[in-house]
Amino acid sequence: MTTRTSLPAIDDCLEAYLAAHADFGAEPFSSADLADRVDGFDPSEPTGAHRLDLLIAYGLVDRIGDDRYRIRCRPDESVARWQERSVERAATVRRLVADRTAGHETPSNDPEPLSHDGDSFASVFVSEQDDVETVATTAAAALARDASLSGIVLRGAGSRADHLQQITDELCNSDVVEHTDLEQSFEKVVSDVVGESKDTLEFRSFLRITQTAES
Repeated sequence: MTTRTSLPAIDDCLEAYLAAHADFGAEPFSSADLADRVDGFDPSEPTGAHRLDLLIAYGLVDRIGDDRYRIRCRPDESVARWQERSVERAATVRRLVADRTAGHETPSNDPEPLSHDGDSFASVFVSEQDDVETVATTAAAALARDASLSGIVLRGAGSRADHLQQITDELCNSDVVEHTDLEQSFEKVVSDVVGESKDTLEFRSFLRITQTAES
């Protein structure tokens, strides 16, 4: 059983997390922004930097860019929602452990791609706070690291299917390349819902890279 003594500096991390939620909500913030709101927190000091690392490790905060952060889940969200948001992290850690025990290391911390009709699609997890620019940045980075991918699969809680459908439609619009990091738009392949109960359903939308005229 996990106790407070087995979670280093958990009380300090909870204080910082709750302060971030109270002041920023779903909006991004910097370490300096957080320091202005939490007494005794200095990100330039080793203890402050360590607290930021722990906030991320505990799944309370996501790092979304260079010194840019955002809370992962609201305090009042359901247990199922917190579990859904932890799937990506757990899958990544598990794969890295498997890679190590198999006798080799991997520099990648990407979630596992999914296969459909023999093609491989990069997993891109989408939260309710994510907009098309955020998702496009994640997708572009994943595709740049693996040229063999046929596209991406957007993944999120089944209860957020409408939001994922909206992101899907925007990524399939050719105009998306004009205001995001993407070099090509996508075309929708198929959507699916998987899971054993209504509280753990995951919505998946497979998107294939649009072929250029030259190809």
